[in-house]
Amino acid sequence: MMHVYGVRRVVMGLSVVVAAVVASTSAHSEYIFTTPQAKTQNRIYWLDRYTGTVGACQFVPKAGTPGTMQCFPPGDNAQSMPSGDYDLMPTSLENELGIFRLNRTTGETSLCFVKDEKVLCTPQAIAR
Repeated sequence: MMHVYGVRRVVMGLSVVVAAVVASTSAHSEYIFTTPQAKTQNRIYWLDRYTGTVGACQFVPKAGTPGTMQCFPPGDNAQSMPSGDYDLMPTSLENELGIFRLNRTTGETSLCFVKDEKVLCTPQAIAR
């Protein structure tokens, strides 16, 4: 027969395992990718659909090699936002280097772009 202290340890251990499994399954990401309209750019923006986090990468050619990818981490206003359903959309300007981040839940929009080796976004705004 197991002592009460032993039962309590087993229950506490199971609670930790269940909490870890729930956290790992509910903290998933789904990414959306798109490119700006600028014909002179080889940049792709990525977005975490649930958190609104935005980053970007671009190809950097190097003579005599396959080249490399240079990625830009999320900076000001490009980091995790309140949970929602986010999307990316290019602007309609042919020379625009940025991309729109849309919050499909609230209707808020911001413009994201690369500056100083980071992705920056304007504060979220909505016309009311």
